[in-house]
Order: sequence, then structure tokens, then C-alpha cells
Amino acid sequence: MNYIKSLFFNFLTVFFADHILPGIEVMDQTKLPHIGGDLLFSIALGFLNSLIFPLLKLIDRHLTATRVAMIALVLNFAAYALLKLLPVGIQVSTVEGYIVAAIVVSCGSFLTNYMEMKHHRQKEHIGHDEVRPPQ
Repeated sequence: MNYIKSLFFNFLTVFFADHILPGIEVMDQTKLPHIGGDLLFSIALGFLNSLIFPLLKLIDRHLTATRVAMIALVLNFAAYALLKLLPVGIQVSTVEGYIVAAIVVSCGSFLTNYMEMKHHRQKEHIGHDEVRPPQ
């Protein structure tokens, strides 16, 4: 259930960052039942941001908050840079918009992944206490 919350929060962070922050223009806003590029971009980037902790957990047992933050920053800067190459209905019009959007979305991503990492460590710690033999 934690992953679903993380995915939803990351989606909302990307969606509102694209619509609210200055320097980002949404060309084809979502009007349901039509699904615009802004919604697809938000879903895709929210999904990628929510996978940071689960994938790192598979690769490395000793995760640090710094590593999660750096991966979130690189991922989001790369995703917003791709908006220049791919016409998805969102245009980054200023350098400040690019930087602010990538940092805001990275902060949201870090927050969700850090909370998931903290929850996982607490669960792991409780599991080790229960397995410990009596002294």
C-alpha cells in the first residue's frame, strides 16, 4: 500500500508543478475524456519517481538518503530536459522554469522515497527484534 501512496503523491507533484510553476507552459491541457500530454507526462514521471527506492533496495542493501536524493535529482532534470526533444504538450519556456520544476518534483520524490525507506527500515528493525533469541 505504501507504493500506491508514493505513486499517487509523485503523480500529483509532477502534475501540479507543470500547471502552477512559472516557466512551464501546458499546451494541451487535460480535458476529460481526452487525455492530454500533461497527464501522460505526470503519470510516467510519477511512476519513475516512485520506483527509485524499490529499485535501489534490490540493487543495494545499504541505502542512504543522499543516494536517493541524487538519483531523484538526476532523473527529474533528465525528464524535464527531454521535454525539449519530445513534443508531449508541455513546454519549458525558461531556464528558471526548468530548474525550479526539476527541483520541486525532486523534493517531492525524495520525500516519498525517504518515507518509504524509513518505513522499510522500521519494519526490518521490528522483524530483527522478534527473531532475536532470549538472553
